[in-house]
Amino acid sequence: MTNEIDQLIWRVLDGKASEGEIRELKGWIEEKESNREYFRQWKKIWNMTNGPTLSVTRKQREKERFLKSIHQSYAGKVRKRRIIHYWPVAASVVLLVGVFVGFALNEWSQMKTDQGIAQTERIVPGVKAELILSTGERVCLAQRSEFIEGMKESGIRNDSLAGLNYVGAKIQGKEIGEEIVYNTMQIPVGGFYQLKLADGTKVWLNSLTQLRFPVTFAGEERKVYLTGEAYFEVARDSVHPFIVATDEGMEVKVYGTEFNVDTYRKGTVKTTLVNGKVGIRVSATGEEVRLSPNQMALFTKATQSIQVENVDPYGAIAWKDGKFVFEDEPIEEIMERLSRWYDVKVFYANERIKKHTFTGIITRFADISDVLHLMEETAAVEFRIQGDTVTVK
Repeated sequence: MTNEIDQLIWRVLDGKASEGEIRELKGWIEEKESNREYFRQWKKIWNMTNGPTLSVTRKQREKERFLKSIHQSYAGKVRKRRIIHYWPVAASVVLLVGVFVGFALNEWSQMKTDQGIAQTERIVPGVKAELILSTGERVCLAQRSEFIEGMKESGIRNDSLAGLNYVGAKIQGKEIGEEIVYNTMQIPVGGFYQLKLADGTKVWLNSLTQLRFPVTFAGEERKVYLTGEAYFEVARDSVHPFIVATDEGMEVKVYGTEFNVDTYRKGTVKTTLVNGKVGIRVSATGEEVRLSPNQMALFTKATQSIQVENVDPYGAIAWKDGKFVFEDEPIEEIMERLSRWYDVKVFYANERIKKHTFTGIITRFADISDVLHLMEETAAVEFRIQGDTVTVK
């Protein structure tokens, strides 16, 4: 890379930048339109060169070709970066780089772009969620620091970087253990959010997801209710098991672990284990199957059966780090994922197209037009975007 700004942009897009570097680049981008255009061009080449279908040699060649091209086009327009200090950050704040990078790229994508790109962006994905308190009161969440209180709950903290935190939450007017009071997190299309439960368990919630959970845990177990998709890092407690219940009649019983649960497809639940141990329990029969790390369990409601296979878990959990990972995945399944994120309707010119496959890694904060263009190059399909509708042919 030929100058400092190139190195900074690449570090941010690659998820390796510090908090200060992210803010520094955001400030540089906001300075003028030529900087914004330069960054948009970098995003395109980053998307194109971060998929497993490209060899290391090809990636390097593409980078060099791109750099030569844009440096000729933007010669003299891009000045050296300057160090910018925007605001002090408390040392106690722990930055989740994947989430913040996603937020930053989302905000940058909202800046004014040319008309062609603007016509394809029907929704701007990013950090957004709604909290439903025990009385039904709804609170729209954003990346700001505040304390949230309801009629029954208090001490809920929404952190501008780390998300919602229930570790210090209390039930008003009740002694701990007397009453279980539930709150609900709802994530819309194109949204995601992070949550820390009262016991310290961390949860990442994907788009079109709902999680119902106690404000404070009481009783013999720690039980939450999930529809959609979430990634859990469960705080260890051998006395009080952690249980994730689903509407499909299946529960995940946790023994201190990191895992992903996906209930998007009606009638099935996918549980992917990264670390630790989990038991997949069928509610109707009481049958329980134990998973080991790097295994995925597929529960099918119609047959009340559980199938286990060995997998690379990264493909199932990359969403929480701001990436789509497609590994020889059918176009139909890919478009289901994209429609939940970009809020688009999908139509197919014929049924055979649905079975075409694609492999690649793409940032979830790329323009949908860039994502579809990358797929067109290797998946032998074409896309036409009109309004909020994508036609596959």
